[in-house]
Amino acid sequence: MSVWRGSVLAMAGALALLAATPALAAPKSKPAARSDAKAEAKDPRVWVLARADDTLVLRYGSPRVADPAFAVACQPAAQLIQFMAEVSAAKVKAGDGVALSLGVGKRRLELAASAFRAATDGRVVVEAAVSLDTRPIDLLGEGETLVVRVPGASESYPLAGAKAKLADFRKACLARR
Repeated sequence: MSVWRGSVLAMAGALALLAATPALAAPKSKPAARSDAKAEAKDPRVWVLARADDTLVLRYGSPRVADPAFAVACQPAAQLIQFMAEVSAAKVKAGDGVALSLGVGKRRLELAASAFRAATDGRVVVEAAVSLDTRPIDLLGEGETLVVRVPGASESYPLAGAKAKLADFRKACLARR
């Protein structure tokens, strides 16, 4: 198990409690028409910011679910920033080295990553780590949608909920630089 995966799993219980707070619940409204019923079934995933020891994690996932769909963690003392995404990729198997692309608008960040078996069948967890720098953090504040690509798969995550937490994430991550 990687250090990053262990960090994510260790924080799972605390993150589930944070994400389950009533303030994060979306207000309910009546659907205008039957065709809007699918639009009404909103994605239950939310952005949560959590700290464990010297690691700060900005994660996107469902409340009460231990493994997030996407997470970025910084470890200021180690001068590392790590990315983790769970994707459905038939071309990627656990143990593979893969190219991980993070894109927001026209900006891209290309990373060398490793694949691990996910808890969900047919999915893999792709992880990459780089030196702590402002560019990867700045990428998350650039647009409305984060697109994560690996060979044979692409996932999209809305960044609206992340933007409110990004200033605190940046400040904590870069405090020791």
